[in-house]
Amino acid sequence: MSAAQAKVIGVDLIVVAAVGLLAGVINTVAGAGALVTFPVFLALGMSPLQANVANCIGVVPGNVASMVTFRKELATQKPLLRKVMLPAAIGSLLGGLVLFVLPERVFTYLVPALLGLGALLVLIQPLVAKKLRSAKTHRGPIKSLVFGTSVYGGYFGTGIGVIFFAVLGLFAKGTTHQLNAVKVVLQGIANGVAGVLFCFIAPVPWPQTLVFGAMTMIAGPVGAHLSRKIPPAPLRYIIGTLGLVAAVRLAIA
Repeated sequence: MSAAQAKVIGVDLIVVAAVGLLAGVINTVAGAGALVTFPVFLALGMSPLQANVANCIGVVPGNVASMVTFRKELATQKPLLRKVMLPAAIGSLLGGLVLFVLPERVFTYLVPALLGLGALLVLIQPLVAKKLRSAKTHRGPIKSLVFGTSVYGGYFGTGIGVIFFAVLGLFAKGTTHQLNAVKVVLQGIANGVAGVLFCFIAPVPWPQTLVFGAMTMIAGPVGAHLSRKIPPAPLRYIIGTLGLVAAVRLAIA
């Protein structure tokens, strides 16, 4: 390796580290960190598949660190977690497998619509939730929706946190911050299961992925603390707005 090549790699890793810190915070607060990481990874020369894989694996340490920080909120949501964790794991595994069976463009066409719908659900969640307060409704489609969202997450997980938060806001009981904590757990499961699969069957850019993962682990708890200090309404608006921005950007691209 020449000195010039080493310098380029060093600069790339510095960029990845900076993006990892930002994405770790965004993922915990809003679940849309891939909106930052994916285009940066592409700009650094990764293929779309490599960028997807690096993001999926690299955010897991941040997810886990955020879960630890959110343990107080999660302690009140154990029944909900028991209900949704298995569907999330199975869906993510299926989505990861589908990534290597179908052309990536097939599912990518659906991404703007999924993100836009999820963002709108987040923004109107208080209005809709008033009409969905029966116990029967809350026992209804949440498992299927978490499963379907996790399939998407295992395949191409950009904005998965926005959709998870929308599903939880409509079909689960809890405060905004409690549901945000559950969202982080679901992100961790979806990314973790698919990430383990990708370690064995995908072209992983390991240097960038490891640096990225270390930075998300540092930033995740920071995002958790910030999310606690943000009142419920602004948090919901931030998540919904980021989702709409993501949908528009992906539709244009």
